[in-house]
Amino acid sequence: MTAMGRTHFGKRLQRLSEMVMEMGALTQVALTRAMRALVEGDQDLAREVVAADAQINDLRLAIEQECYLLLATEQPVAGDMRAIVAALTVVGDLERIGDHAKKIARAYLRIMENPRPIPTDGVQRLADIAIVMLGRAMSAYGSRDIPAAEAVCVDDDRADALYKQIFDATLTFMLADPQQIGVGTHLLQIAHELERSADRATNIAERVIYAATGALLDLNP
Repeated sequence: MTAMGRTHFGKRLQRLSEMVMEMGALTQVALTRAMRALVEGDQDLAREVVAADAQINDLRLAIEQECYLLLATEQPVAGDMRAIVAALTVVGDLERIGDHAKKIARAYLRIMENPRPIPTDGVQRLADIAIVMLGRAMSAYGSRDIPAAEAVCVDDDRADALYKQIFDATLTFMLADPQQIGVGTHLLQIAHELERSADRATNIAERVIYAATGALLDLNP
């Protein structure tokens, strides 16, 4: 590749990274807004989260198209190839986190079809962990910071433990008052979506390490 061609390719790779970071920001906003809708009882905000998922999906398709074009036209090797492959994987996880946010918003809207008090303390704490994990994973992606990526799995252990606590507490809540089975079922779904979001943040961290080193690791076996 000529010096001019290399410069052009480098700019395209940089733009690809910026697009992935933009998608990461959108998914973090979606998750934050979905939980705010739940905690604050804002049905309009929940509907906005559902509608905004289309923007996340569209951006994923645009990023995938750019990745395929780079692979087909630039013939990247070594680290550049890994960066493109990692971007493809990362946007898949980001799109799924966007889906998790949308499902949280929809679960809240279903709760409001038969309104009952919603015990949100546990799921809010789980959401805080998942949102921070996503932010840290994306920051590591942007800076190619391997130690920061490795640290994400520590928070995933916390998320898993809290999810189990929420699951047990919600079952107890439902058994104590059968009238709360409906809201309890939706709370379990919301907790599940948050736990999966944390898992996907760990996946993103793993791809940061792959892009930098070529090693495929399981940070949270």
